[in-house]
Amino acid sequence: MSGEPREFGSYRLVRRLGVGGMAETFEAARAGTGGFEQRVCLKRVLPAYSHDPEFIGRFHREAKLAAQLRHGNIVGVTDFGEVEGVSYMALELVDGVDLRSLLRSLADEKLPPEMVVLIGLDLAYALEHAHQSIIHRDVSPANVLISRAGETKLADFGIAKAIESAAATASKIVQGKIPYMSPEQMRGEAVDARSDLFSLGVVLFEAVAGVRPFDGAHDVETMQRIVEGQRRSLSETAPDLPIELQAVIDGLIATDPEDRTPSASRLVEELAVLAPTPQVRRELASMVETQRGGPSTRMHVRARGEDPDTELSRAQELPSPAGFDENPNKGTRRGLRAALALLTVIALAAGIAATESFGLFGSSGIHQPAANAPDTVAPTTPTDPVEVAARAAIRIEDSAPTTSKDEDTVDPVPPVAVPSRGWIHVVVQPWGNVWIDGVWMGRAPVKARVAKGRHTVEVGRDLPSKKQVVKVEAGARKELEISLSD
Repeated sequence: MSGEPREFGSYRLVRRLGVGGMAETFEAARAGTGGFEQRVCLKRVLPAYSHDPEFIGRFHREAKLAAQLRHGNIVGVTDFGEVEGVSYMALELVDGVDLRSLLRSLADEKLPPEMVVLIGLDLAYALEHAHQSIIHRDVSPANVLISRAGETKLADFGIAKAIESAAATASKIVQGKIPYMSPEQMRGEAVDARSDLFSLGVVLFEAVAGVRPFDGAHDVETMQRIVEGQRRSLSETAPDLPIELQAVIDGLIATDPEDRTPSASRLVEELAVLAPTPQVRRELASMVETQRGGPSTRMHVRARGEDPDTELSRAQELPSPAGFDENPNKGTRRGLRAALALLTVIALAAGIAATESFGLFGSSGIHQPAANAPDTVAPTTPTDPVEVAARAAIRIEDSAPTTSKDEDTVDPVPPVAVPSRGWIHVVVQPWGNVWIDGVWMGRAPVKARVAKGRHTVEVGRDLPSKKQVVKVEAGARKELEISLSD
């Protein structure tokens, strides 16, 4: 969004935060009497889908389910409705960072055990409240927000299912991000609250060890490892971890739901015994404050009308950088391809006929299968089950290998795919914004997938002040660390 803020019903759109396949998000403000102004994240349906009754129905359902949740550790929905036929919802604007960004900013990409206990306890309280009516189905670091006060909040119940709904427990819809999905969710089986606890266990494992427990060389191998329960050991990846916390995390990521921690309430009890002192929350808040740029960048100290550079729930859509395919139907094709790949793996692993149709729901909207998505099948016939599954999958041209734990979207990577793009990873010290080929990418650290070739990377505070031209090779990752003196 550029130029002066626009009006949208009772809201003033300050700046666009991102755009996804079917929805876009803005930082927005709603004025009241006496100079009162409320800042929110406003998520609205893109015009192309405003007249799709099925999608609008699901969008409204998402908003109504999320609006039922009122808890200090959950990002709340403050409003939803329509303006001139365009559906929207307004979400609490969190002045902080998401856990994924926070981990990426650390040298070893992990947090002290006492901070992990604190984050886990906050999330356990959030799930205890949510599980009275809703299963989240997408607990992942991108959906865990940490404020400048050191408070942890669970965001994005966009793919949640109502527990009391028969469709929730009998659905064959596979949703979520592969590295964090429970085995039963991945197989398309009925899920309950223990599926969210498994995902939370993976998040806590990653936060304390710096690696994810089930990661394989590619998504297909990761799926197989989750289903078969093959994982790294905390005693090896985090040898100094207190045995009590190791036992809690191991209990969360048990492959069989019957062996898993039975409820969020039980998890609260287990973590409460390990609860750290209040000083740890202050230390976490200080860490977030540093990432956000210091006290002068807080939302509440900004003049009205000033365009702040604060991050919102990064669980929402991010700006599309130069080199990305801006075709709005691309997300739908990727959803179908990923779902078909996953279906193939599940059918092979379970030894059953693959007859179910799978849908994919994401944080940026509801991705529905494209009518004419092309298939690409390997010319030879492998014998290894994992390779069979990978080659039977629909080829995804712009997929990147997931050997890096940064990449957790549901995009299986067939061995036969030849990468046509690479990655740029930009870190700014002590802090700053990033532009790639003239497109604002947000607050560093930024990781962007771009077409192979030369790209202009600029960094700065309000405006670009430093520039570098980099060459990105297909399938490679270009690391940049740029210093901006205060």
